[in-house]
Amino acid sequence: MPIYLPSAFCAGVLLSFALPGAPPFWLFAVWAACAVPILRRFPRTAVFVLLTCAGTAYGVWRTEQALAARWPLERQGETVEMTVRAAGLAQDDGRRVRLEAEAETAGGRRYRVQLSDYRRREWPAGSVWRLKLKMRPPIGEENIGGFSREAWALANGIDALATAGAERQLLADRENGFSDGLLRLRGHIRSSWQRLPPEVADGAALMRALSIGEQDALSGGWWQVFRPLGLNHLISVSGLHVGMVALLAAWLMKRLLLVLPAAPGRPRVWMLAAGAAAALVYSGLAGFAVPTLRSMLMIASVAAAWSLGGTASAWRGWWAALALILLLDPSAALAAGSWLSFGLVAALLWADSCRTGDGKAWWVSALRGQWAATLASLPAVGFLFSALPPASPLANAAAIPWFSWLLVPLALTASLFPFYPLQYAAAWLGQHTLHVLAAMAEFAPEWGLAAAPWPLLLSALAAVAVWLLPRGAALRPWAAVVLAGFLLYRPAPPTEGRLKMVVLDVGQGLAVYFQTASHHLLFDTGTAGAAQMQTLPALRAHGVRHLDALLLSHHDTDHDGGAPLIARALKPREILVGQPEFYGGLGMIQVQNCHTGRQWEWDGVHFELLAVEGEATDDNARSCVLRAVAGGTAFIVTGDLDIKGERKLLERYGQSLYSQALVLGHHGSSGSSSGAFLNAVSPDFAIASSGFGNSYRHPTAEVQNRVRAHGIRLLRTDRQGAWLLESDGQTVTARQWRPKRFYWQWKPLDD
Repeated sequence: MPIYLPSAFCAGVLLSFALPGAPPFWLFAVWAACAVPILRRFPRTAVFVLLTCAGTAYGVWRTEQALAARWPLERQGETVEMTVRAAGLAQDDGRRVRLEAEAETAGGRRYRVQLSDYRRREWPAGSVWRLKLKMRPPIGEENIGGFSREAWALANGIDALATAGAERQLLADRENGFSDGLLRLRGHIRSSWQRLPPEVADGAALMRALSIGEQDALSGGWWQVFRPLGLNHLISVSGLHVGMVALLAAWLMKRLLLVLPAAPGRPRVWMLAAGAAAALVYSGLAGFAVPTLRSMLMIASVAAAWSLGGTASAWRGWWAALALILLLDPSAALAAGSWLSFGLVAALLWADSCRTGDGKAWWVSALRGQWAATLASLPAVGFLFSALPPASPLANAAAIPWFSWLLVPLALTASLFPFYPLQYAAAWLGQHTLHVLAAMAEFAPEWGLAAAPWPLLLSALAAVAVWLLPRGAALRPWAAVVLAGFLLYRPAPPTEGRLKMVVLDVGQGLAVYFQTASHHLLFDTGTAGAAQMQTLPALRAHGVRHLDALLLSHHDTDHDGGAPLIARALKPREILVGQPEFYGGLGMIQVQNCHTGRQWEWDGVHFELLAVEGEATDDNARSCVLRAVAGGTAFIVTGDLDIKGERKLLERYGQSLYSQALVLGHHGSSGSSSGAFLNAVSPDFAIASSGFGNSYRHPTAEVQNRVRAHGIRLLRTDRQGAWLLESDGQTVTARQWRPKRFYWQWKPLDD
């Protein structure tokens, strides 16, 4: 099959996700009709156009079907009695139990949901219950560089997010069927690992992640260890592990055929069959999760094609695998893991196709492949995660063989044959592996990358391809310049006397970033999860590598939960806090009290910490208040300060509180943002930082009415995502980070 056939279809599917709206299908008919006149004279071009059109139409059609299956936006927050089947392994993170479940309404409508149970009850695999669920569509945060919940939900087939009610009725311990039997098997394997003693608990969790794909078994702290080493892809049932297990099975079959007295013919077929069977079993143990199925299909297609005709056929297999996966599930185009897996295989194929047949040793070929994979991953990893781990090549060179050839086979063997001594030995080895990685991570920095414009990203990808050419030495200086530009790119900062404020979308929390010509300040971090998934990636995407100051308004997890991560990653020069007694564990950085009325100036912009007089009665009342003045404009942020605290500010500062932009106190609760305070500040813009569908209903209707009654424009992160406000010293402008959405996105929502 010519490569241009699957590549045209793939290009069409990818194009479908870049459309701002779902076009009418008659438009595709017009598109296809344009190719008919050139069909006779330029058949390849015409077929390419037709297949691209077909791929785009197919991608839009399938995505529209998936969106129609979601929980409706107009029924956000509705509580409904449903029949629920536990379709995944439940995970307890200490705050709640989470699992994937299939929920069915009384009318027979089914939804695939991510279920949260804050009562932390047991949910046996395959069990069926009747209970009330509070339902909402899978809408999350929207920031530059941050995790997109909508893309994740679409790529993983999640139709809704649900919260379990207080009472539930057990309808069945289990259901009969292949999927439930497989789920129970995975549950038994997990239980066998959980019986091990606490001293190897983390090692056992690593074995569960490697054998049955239970990544959540490892605590979030360990994922922070893997990130600076670039090893996150190893702690899951990834394409790499599935491929290595398939290779190991094929090699064992080859050795078996050599010792058999009467070996069957066509050994390559037997080796391929053994590899495919091993990949199938491994994927089954991982629950046939969507990413695992994609990896299995990719490996099977590429391996089969390679066995038939070398690298050229392998490229056909690669394109065929990509086309097959996008045919089965077009939303795979939104999964970062898909592109990293396919990109890794493509880099290895490219490096193999560029060999000159010099007959060098196997380890030279291995190093060449490692170099190709590392170089190819630079643009993709930098674009997707806004950071690069410089230690990744060395760490992966050592860790990939260790994980693929020892830990993964050991985890699988100990899972399928759960003898206590074998499992203890595997967990002990996993525990010590984690400790070694933690020691390495202490000395492994991360290189933050700003969000590069599309032309620069595409140029970097082209530069990688040129660099890997066998006879591309003459072009490598050009490629090096382009890659350096990609790695060093920074968006232009404000000029002297100007100020930028970004109210990040961190859900039900607060994180506000200030930038002057050469300084960076972060006011609050959001929760620990939001800091990891939103705040830190967004700051790096804005070009931040170090903070000049980190300000933590008060001790509340939705404001300071991410402080340890931010302090470790961005190493602020100073930390200012509202409650110093709570911040002894932020490394060697000395914390300072923000209630001192301190003032300073950066690049022509004046900053002042406003002092709230008197004894505070609760944590919210001890919030730091920051006012930043650029020329004749000002921004003010009050944390969770309540109306009593606002009254004290009015008594001390009065009309000097005047500012063009106000971040509403306490996420827009009725206990903040009094009419008198709004009168004194008299802002043009009031920003409410709150989570979509939050249970507190922030910003409350009362506060919204107050704001509008004062003629103030209300900006909301829960509905519109992150907001960027800029001052030129005379006027303030406000704009959404993402003013428009793709057709498959619901956020930003219309007012």
